[in-house]
Amino acid sequence: MLLHTIVCLSVAATYHKHGIFFGANPNTLIMVSPVFSWFEYLYHNFKSEKMKKVLLVCIALWQINSTSKAQATTDTVSLGTGYTNQLWYSLPNNEQGTAPKNNWDLMFDVSGFGSSIHINSITGTQLWRYTAADTSGWPTLDTAGIDGWTPLYNSDTSWIFGAFDKGMVFSNPNDLGWGVYNSITHIVTGDSLYVIKLASGAYKKLWIQSLASGNYNFKYANIDGSSQQSGTIVKSAYSGKNFAYFSLQSNMALDREPASANWDLLFTQYTAFIPSPYTVAGVLLNVGVTAAQANGIPNTTTYDSWEAHTFTPPVNEIGYDWKAFSGSWVIEDSLVYFVKPASGDIWKLIFTGFGGSANGNYIFSKELLSPVSVSEVHAGLTVLSVYPNPVENSYATVVYDNAANEQPELTVNDMNGKIVFETALPNTPGIQKITLNTAGYDAGVYILSIRSKTQLTQQKLIVR
Repeated sequence: MLLHTIVCLSVAATYHKHGIFFGANPNTLIMVSPVFSWFEYLYHNFKSEKMKKVLLVCIALWQINSTSKAQATTDTVSLGTGYTNQLWYSLPNNEQGTAPKNNWDLMFDVSGFGSSIHINSITGTQLWRYTAADTSGWPTLDTAGIDGWTPLYNSDTSWIFGAFDKGMVFSNPNDLGWGVYNSITHIVTGDSLYVIKLASGAYKKLWIQSLASGNYNFKYANIDGSSQQSGTIVKSAYSGKNFAYFSLQSNMALDREPASANWDLLFTQYTAFIPSPYTVAGVLLNVGVTAAQANGIPNTTTYDSWEAHTFTPPVNEIGYDWKAFSGSWVIEDSLVYFVKPASGDIWKLIFTGFGGSANGNYIFSKELLSPVSVSEVHAGLTVLSVYPNPVENSYATVVYDNAANEQPELTVNDMNGKIVFETALPNTPGIQKITLNTAGYDAGVYILSIRSKTQLTQQKLIVR
């Protein structure tokens, strides 16, 4: 950029020396800022068409370089006293929406093939599976011995696994935790009963009955069977969004969040495992957004080497631990985050302040380091299938479509976000097939991610 400016101004100075201006006094000193204004001034005052063309090139070079790395800006988002709200945020467009954190109890994945169901654990909501009977035990369900039951929590690393998805049977690839998928009818039938404790302290019994034709169907009642209610979530009513919400306390479906394409970060409380479940205030990534953490940076202001770090998909990659409480909130001052939204842009994020529960303020600087031009944005990186799934100490075949014709990378993360395998894939367009060796993997659920410069797609992989 400096070279471009020197060359352009040198040429301009040469022409100025030889008096090639018109309508201007060559002896007049003109003070303009920024440099771009110099180029505009010279363009409009040169007689030579050849020189005008040179300056047009200079202007183009200036614009390209000046937009490739924007100035850092400081922003503050507030969840309110006691972290009253959740806030959805776009890195280029700032706040996109807020909603009270306590007006919902259940959260349903409304993406095309999504089936995960989450609870609002940040308000004290708790969930247990009733193991004394299958769904035929609905009339007689009770809470005897509930203090000894194992509570279920949402994953804090992936949106794919909510509290209701825990307990899936690994030996059955169609088991989703709360129900079983029928590959012929394409209906998920609920096979489990649950007890849920609401933020109010009330206990309810709950049965997610089915997911059929894009509709979740469920019912709930007091433990003694009184005040039974039915609920339905229609996926198509939330087109373009990640989740729909439901309040068991008001028997109402809720549309709380902005379209998925319009936000990158969620500022919220959530349940983390450190190692026991604990409510924290932090930042979670949207679906398709990845981030990289750079630790121990002496000068965070000037550090821009995002290429030196690996971008990973766990939703809590930013999380909560950029701060610590020691009488007052202390921000880690040698920490930089690089965030890559679905657009492929690279943003630099540095936290500089935190107000805690007093005001719920997050203070940070953000800077666009590497924008993706329109010509670089492609669609079409899709995992078509993973088989066999579950896989048992052997090889799994992954079929994906690299319609974007970009260099993809494969990453396998465990449920704690740890990378257990990663590799670059062939830069070959079209439908591709690769073999993944799972020998040595511990039994459990993994997130298989294939990412390119502008796309990210994920699938669950079960290893027995």
